[in-house]
Amino acid sequence: MLPSARHRDAQVVVSAVTLAEVLRGMPRDAATYRVLTRVAELPVTSEIGRAAGALLGSTGLSGATVDAVVAATALRQPDPVLLVTSHPSDMAALTASRTDLAVAAV
Repeated sequence: MLPSARHRDAQVVVSAVTLAEVLRGMPRDAATYRVLTRVAELPVTSEIGRAAGALLGSTGLSGATVDAVVAATALRQPDPVLLVTSHPSDMAALTASRTDLAVAAV
């Protein structure tokens, strides 16, 4: 996906909270770090935190806090947005308000 995004001059971003989901302080993290050198890491701000809470409240999802933070981050990106996730059904529910945001499973 990264070569395709680069070819289209698309910005690739990752929420900082995603790092807690994928990094474990193990040698296998090396591949993730290689990818991270090619993407922009976005901080989790209080604005994103509040938006994530509102998304959880409006969808009724519980236990999906990290997904809600990632969704809130994606919802603030300029269109079009492709959100790549291992939780496509949760992300589709969390981002349903935006029609120019597509969710793809990995």
